[in-house]
Amino acid sequence: MKIYPSTCTLFLLSVVFALTGCKDNTNGVDEGDIVISGQFRTNQQQKIIFEELTPTDLISIDTITTDSRGNFSYTHYIENAGFYRLRPLEGRFITLAAEPREKIYITADFDDIRGTYTVTGSQGSEILWKLTRNQIKGLQEADSLRTVFHENKFEPEFEELRQELKTRYQQIKEEQVEFALNIVEENPNSLASILALYQFFEDKLLITETEHFDYFEKLSQSLCSSYPSNKHVINLKKRVNDFKREEQERLRNEENLAVGSIAPDITLPNPDGKQTSLSSLEGNVVLIDFWAAWCPPCREANAILGELHKKYNDDGFEIFAVSLDRTRDQWLNAIKKDSITWSQVSDLRFMNSPVVSLYNVTEVPHYVLIDRERRIISRNFSITDLESLLQENL
Repeated sequence: MKIYPSTCTLFLLSVVFALTGCKDNTNGVDEGDIVISGQFRTNQQQKIIFEELTPTDLISIDTITTDSRGNFSYTHYIENAGFYRLRPLEGRFITLAAEPREKIYITADFDDIRGTYTVTGSQGSEILWKLTRNQIKGLQEADSLRTVFHENKFEPEFEELRQELKTRYQQIKEEQVEFALNIVEENPNSLASILALYQFFEDKLLITETEHFDYFEKLSQSLCSSYPSNKHVINLKKRVNDFKREEQERLRNEENLAVGSIAPDITLPNPDGKQTSLSSLEGNVVLIDFWAAWCPPCREANAILGELHKKYNDDGFEIFAVSLDRTRDQWLNAIKKDSITWSQVSDLRFMNSPVVSLYNVTEVPHYVLIDRERRIISRNFSITDLESLLQENL
């Protein structure tokens, strides 16, 4: 990550000041220390795991033992701001965004730490608390919608109700996204805003670079000024730069994949391990089928493809299927079970296969139809559109 001279100078000065003093006279905390204390409401001693959340790992630091009434106090030295987790041996965790010299105070019911905790003394941790409370509220409403769904699924007017529930569920997700993005806008200099961009809702990532890149880029620029050497900020900067590079590559590929362009050749091993190329099928109208054994819609489509292949094969229709599976057994078992007779290739690299970026594949199934000269006829269409395309081009 590039550090501009003015930012670098400020950072070096901060290091000099750090070396000349070792005490923060305003709150009595040693330079670089954080003090985490509080009370977990319980009637016996409890153990709490203290962990650091890095950009790539979760590192166990220590085990904190409360007294018989749940009181605890723990001091830990940190060189830079970072993310930390407190969790019981069993149960949900809470996340803190801690800065050196902060005195963080937490209260919670021990049996439901995440759902009941409050935090003071740390601006970043308070921001994460707001995110957590809003997420819990959304999850509770989503659970209520599911309850209504199951209680009424046999009622006469269920179809109308189902649509209403589906609409409200989508609104909840949109509200979660809006709340997180507002956090980022209101706190551009807080490390906690990074986690606002990484929010999940029911195991699904809410915010992505593809849809909200401006937020990632602006936050990265702001935090690079405030935290030039912070590993989380450096990782965010890398993500921003990687996305820019990938987007440029995607746009270049889109130009190469325009209707009428020659389809890029693909050469990968077939089930017998022999290198097989798309270009070997020139002279036929070919469907390039990006699929995977783990993809239910792909498996359902195989039955349709089998019928169309049999119906139009004598007219010069072929299928070149590119599997994005992870394991050879998974791939071969699906070929056998689905009675696939057309060309199959795979490097078993899942979505990391070079062909994924070559053809800008973002999900499977993904179809590309090419003519007898390997020119692209159509891309990313529905399986239900395939037969009419074949009738027009065979």
